[in-house]
Amino acid sequence: MIKGFALIPKKAGISDEQFHKHWEEVHAPLAQQIRALRRYVQAHRLPESVPGFDEHPYEGIAEIWFDDLDAVTRLGEDPDYVNGALPDEPNFLDQSKLRFLATREEVVIPGPELDRDAQTVKMMFLLKRKAGMSVADFQRYWLEEHAPQIPRDLGILRYVQCHQAPETYASEAPAFDGVAELSFAGHADYEAYWSSERVQTIFAADAPRFLADTGSVGLLVRELRIIWP
Repeated sequence: MIKGFALIPKKAGISDEQFHKHWEEVHAPLAQQIRALRRYVQAHRLPESVPGFDEHPYEGIAEIWFDDLDAVTRLGEDPDYVNGALPDEPNFLDQSKLRFLATREEVVIPGPELDRDAQTVKMMFLLKRKAGMSVADFQRYWLEEHAPQIPRDLGILRYVQCHQAPETYASEAPAFDGVAELSFAGHADYEAYWSSERVQTIFAADAPRFLADTGSVGLLVRELRIIWP
């Protein structure tokens, strides 16, 4: 299965509140009509910045699951999308800056099964690999060397790595090389984890081994599960 990410910049001239209200109340029902989607989750950016990541080019991230990569590439011609969600996009997002990733999940810490209405707080990191590092080496290091260092005992609920599908690099480099998702039961658990000296030491020492010095994006989100088993 392919997990897509639509990285959504807010349309100029509307407030944050207008963006989130429209995305949830108007756009979500249109997305529910796309039969090719297996799951659809809206990740709404929270006002608080993740320390160290102050720039916010995206106001939200749509997480969308497809059967395979072919289904992703066909979305632009899917009548369910073309006649529904697509015409609505200019009403709340900047289409010129919209970016899309097609990834495969590697679940490092599975956590409990989440029902549709489960309330969680999630950190999402859009990652760029270190200059000169191949896609294969980046993905191997991230999964085999970095993932084992992530503490399991500091309140983290779930940790997922989403690796950009290697075959998508054939035409042009994607905006990011992967997405890291770290979920917590609540805001207090997130704060305790990210402010931990142990966690900060791990990231400070290991990030330069596989991540670019600049270009990665971090944001804190709340999830709305729109299409969910």
